[in-house]
Amino acid sequence: MNLQGIDVSTYQGTIDWNKVGKSDIHFVMARASYGQTGRDKTFAANVAGAEKAGLNVGAYHFCYAESVAEAQAEAKNFLAAVKGCKLTYPLVLDLEYNTNTAKAVALWSDIAVAFLRAVENAGYFAMLYTDKYSLESRFDANKIAPFAVWVAQWAGKCSYKGAYGIWQNSDTGNISGIGAAVDTDVCYVDYAGIIARAGLNHL
Repeated sequence: MNLQGIDVSTYQGTIDWNKVGKSDIHFVMARASYGQTGRDKTFAANVAGAEKAGLNVGAYHFCYAESVAEAQAEAKNFLAAVKGCKLTYPLVLDLEYNTNTAKAVALWSDIAVAFLRAVENAGYFAMLYTDKYSLESRFDANKIAPFAVWVAQWAGKCSYKGAYGIWQNSDTGNISGIGAAVDTDVCYVDYAGIIARAGLNHL
């Protein structure tokens, strides 16, 4: 399996999903929320548009947590943001190095596990998104091993040696129907099938 996809947020503005659906895109990961209270104002429109275009849709949350307690609070925000959506792809924790998370690198694995377990306990398929360098140097591989991984490495080939199901290969994609540059992804796993067969995501 080698499916082409994109991940989108408010930064892509208003998207013509009819045009996207006619391109070689098979799945979309849409930002739903960020931090403990932030919501992406384009999430509902992106999910509805992508679904109408016949695309598989997942959701992601951008993390600012500096502790396990904050990660759990962020998970609550994420779960509230996606409530009622019929998402056929994973629900993702986007844990990147930023001004807040930089303070908590030693806790990254515990933050990730706390958030992802909360997502799993709510009946969803949980996934971790981060960059190749962080996977190799900032996480305890044993702690995050139970979870699916979406790795970011903007290059012609992914050189991460660990297991992963989605690879984000660029942040400069040019897709019909989207007026701004967009992240592009390749999926190697039938997540829609796995989720459906397991009865996850409240489908």
